Amino acid sequence: MIVTVTANPLLDHLALTTLVPGQVHRVDTFQATAGGKGLNVARVLARHGHTVVACGFLGGRAGDEVADLVHHDGVEADFTRIAAPTRRGFQAIGAHVTTLMERGPAVALDEQEALIRQVVRRARDADLVIVGGAPPAGCAMLYRQLAEALATTRVPCWIDAYGPAMTEALAGPVAPSLAKPNREEYGDDHQPWLGVRELHLTAGAGEIRVRHPQGLFTVHPPPVTEVNAIGSGDCYLAGLAHARLSGYGIEAQLRYAAAAGAANAARPDVAAIGPEEIEALQGSVEVLPGR
Repeated sequence: MIVTVTANPLLDHLALTTLVPGQVHRVDTFQATAGGKGLNVARVLARHGHTVVACGFLGGRAGDEVADLVHHDGVEADFTRIAAPTRRGFQAIGAHVTTLMERGPAVALDEQEALIRQVVRRARDADLVIVGGAPPAGCAMLYRQLAEALATTRVPCWIDAYGPAMTEALAGPVAPSLAKPNREEYGDDHQPWLGVRELHLTAGAGEIRVRHPQGLFTVHPPPVTEVNAIGSGDCYLAGLAHARLSGYGIEAQLRYAAAAGAANAARPDVAAIGPEEIEALQGSVEVLPGR
């Protein structure tokens, strides 16, 4: 079982159209999606047959819709209800991708504490906890406190986030088991990341550098025609989790993860890939030792 944590989910709406300023756009439909990094990971893992529990904050009618979508995706919804409404987002996917989203709700301290208790309770029966995305404003200590609380369960905690919450998590007494920053998030000061046991440094469609207990690796993802790269890092993480929990060797894990990220970028929708699409790309992934 995998527990995912999405502290700032959104009710996302996808439309296949290219936005032109000053024009009215009529589309056939808006595709509603449970958005947010942790929920993207959860959706892909459920498509691989894993039991997944999605935790995070939800509020208002938008939150109700997100919970329904999560259930429809085959994921158990076990969210912490908050007073403020869940944010909404919009993506127009055409010749280019345009994204609009609300910043997110205000979350009270007692609501943050309730989420930590809820995640720890579910983690006691889990094999892995994956925390994704930056939390709402005012939650800078949330991931640091969550990592400390999860240490009592001995369950690995992967954190894929950025901003103040990630800075605090890296500075805390319990570092994430794994982190997956991109080049910008990694920054010029590498010192804060040294305490992370396993690091995956991504660069969009470019090479991925991995620091793993078994060594250093450079991964070259397979070439695909990019349609919508949003969520590709989340699919990489989901592919890695699936391969690791399935007992693959480290190089096979990295091939599967890179193929998952590329498969997502080749589609207009977000984190809607299945094993067949990933497996078709595995043979085009190059994994090299060193660097």
